[in-house]
Amino acid sequence: MNRVIAYPVPSGAVKKEDFQVRVREKDGIWKKIDTYMVKVDMHEVREASMAYFDFTGVAECEITCLKMQPKQVMIRPLSIGISYSISNNKILFSLTNPVNLSIEINGNRFHNLHLFAGNIESKLFDLNAENIIVMEGNLNEITNHQMEPVSKKLQEMGQGAVLYFGPGVHYMNEKFCNLPSNTRVYIDGGAVVMGSFIVINGQYVTIEGRGVIYLGHVEKSTYLRGVELDHAKHIMISGITIINPAHYSILMGSCHDVMVDNVKAFSCVGWSDGIDMMACDNILIQNVFLRNSDDCIAIYGMRGKFEGDTHNIQVSNSVLWADVAHPVNIGTHGDSENNGNIISKLLFNNIDILEHHEPQDDYLGCMTINAGDKNIVRDVTFQNIRVEQFERGKLLDLQVKHNPKYNPAPGQKIEDITFSNITYNGYGEHTSCINGFDPTRLVENVHFKKLMINGEYIKTAEQGNIEIGEFTGNIKFS
Repeated sequence: MNRVIAYPVPSGAVKKEDFQVRVREKDGIWKKIDTYMVKVDMHEVREASMAYFDFTGVAECEITCLKMQPKQVMIRPLSIGISYSISNNKILFSLTNPVNLSIEINGNRFHNLHLFAGNIESKLFDLNAENIIVMEGNLNEITNHQMEPVSKKLQEMGQGAVLYFGPGVHYMNEKFCNLPSNTRVYIDGGAVVMGSFIVINGQYVTIEGRGVIYLGHVEKSTYLRGVELDHAKHIMISGITIINPAHYSILMGSCHDVMVDNVKAFSCVGWSDGIDMMACDNILIQNVFLRNSDDCIAIYGMRGKFEGDTHNIQVSNSVLWADVAHPVNIGTHGDSENNGNIISKLLFNNIDILEHHEPQDDYLGCMTINAGDKNIVRDVTFQNIRVEQFERGKLLDLQVKHNPKYNPAPGQKIEDITFSNITYNGYGEHTSCINGFDPTRLVENVHFKKLMINGEYIKTAEQGNIEIGEFTGNIKFS
């Protein structure tokens, strides 16, 4: 069955009109998809476009370029292989599966269209039920909400309470909503929530929907995140888009059993990482699209009040775009005052890296493990990773490191690292690096299986533009 659902962009939301987007069921009636404005790249903040819809079956898409004539079109990730046609200033293509795309006109990556086509979902709750708080939206004006009494009421309602945000712009006067255990938040398509959600010592909380968390109105000095999980467990975050937070899009500290699925996030200020995990265990991240002005995925041990090791992290079927810093960064922070932390059992699978641009030479690397703070990083696998041409950086960086700006002490060890079926198509990258810190702090047991650069399988470090230092052992290619 062919079906398309479009969600209106309400008045009060920040729109962008570089593109006109229309979608229809196969041979059906065109539906207009309005576009949001998202700010990208802290180096020089620019305004890009974002639109989303849901569908089943076949969706036919028509993108009209309103500001420029499309002489060249690139639809990324390139691995998806979207076939398209151009007619005057219109780009036409069809979709049969959910995808998160960047549509770039004449090589412009900063005024592009991000198009997110998702599955149609079932809400599975009754707006008239006794256990639901309905935040009425207004498509024509911003609705103000006092969130402190809402948090208290959710606590009183107990297990199974639902907080629903309908289409419209919702402004939180308290900046964030503190969610108790056993709560479900649903942000409907066409809803824009101007505020943040936090779970402290809570469990069994779900934040989902098709709507937007928008924080572009917040001063960056507030360090307000899209979602903050503080000593939380059994959490799911699904389907939402987080636009321009003043700090991380999602922070997890001392959390376990968390799933992040089909979340999209944009940021454009310093320290605005995508998803950061500190002292966490059993985290699954899948189907995400992260375009950030700092690390897209960062995995640490102890930091601040979040104490302990980090284990069992999986990131899969995702798109990472680092306008600044690393797409993946592992190991920087830990318990430097004692014996550090162990960060282990990490898997990155089926990932497209669309950009990596870092002007500081100490922070280069699409896939980076920099063990600091006496940390040990072991048992990490990168597999089925596709890296496209990036602006400035390294393909990989594995170092036991002492960076006094962030690390009171160097790390202890990096070991048992696998790169399997990695492809990179590009040129001009800095030389990758594998090195320990001294004879007692080594990088050991690194295995490259089917590393391909520009169509050529890499059999030696020199061939792959990889510098191997003296404090290493058992680095092999096959």
